[in-house]
Amino acid sequence: MEKIFTGILKLKPGTLAILLMLVPFLAMAISAIITLISIFANFEFIFPLFLISITIAVLIYFIWVWAVVYYVEEEERSNTLYFKISYWIFFSYCLIMFIINLGLDITKKQFLLENSTWAIIGSIAGLYLLIVFFSYIYLSYFISKKLTLLHKNNRIPDFLYFAGAWCFPVGIPFLQAKLLKQKSIFDIISK
Repeated sequence: MEKIFTGILKLKPGTLAILLMLVPFLAMAISAIITLISIFANFEFIFPLFLISITIAVLIYFIWVWAVVYYVEEEERSNTLYFKISYWIFFSYCLIMFIINLGLDITKKQFLLENSTWAIIGSIAGLYLLIVFFSYIYLSYFISKKLTLLHKNNRIPDFLYFAGAWCFPVGIPFLQAKLLKQKSIFDIISK
């Protein structure tokens, strides 16, 4: 596993951008072309190409976040308890969304329940989504705090790192450039 983490951290920002943005876009274009052909050719091609490419991009994001927190050396160690909790809450949400989007027969069956039971389930689901949202905010905050601690002598404010981590997948290559100590858009903005 350590080789995977260090490999992700050594990727060039352009390569990371291609993996996170271009591959899902190409998968979406190929899926659209296959759907268009299937309309005229009267066949059904069921393969979740776009879902798989999005899943790969999200897995790369999770590996990158874990690698930044645990494999990038820093002078001050941060408390990672809340990071771990937020990480696994957000990971569980992505796993649930992956299973739901597979379109299995289990997710298509209707359940006959009373209205009060559906209201309770809806309330729990809404609370869970709120917790997932705050977990994502905390993950972005923790990554920005880690990058700020790494670049103490830099003039770039915390908010730009937070915005880069928040804007997945667009901001991740810019943060990768800062990790590799290359010039990025943050240097242009801060001047």
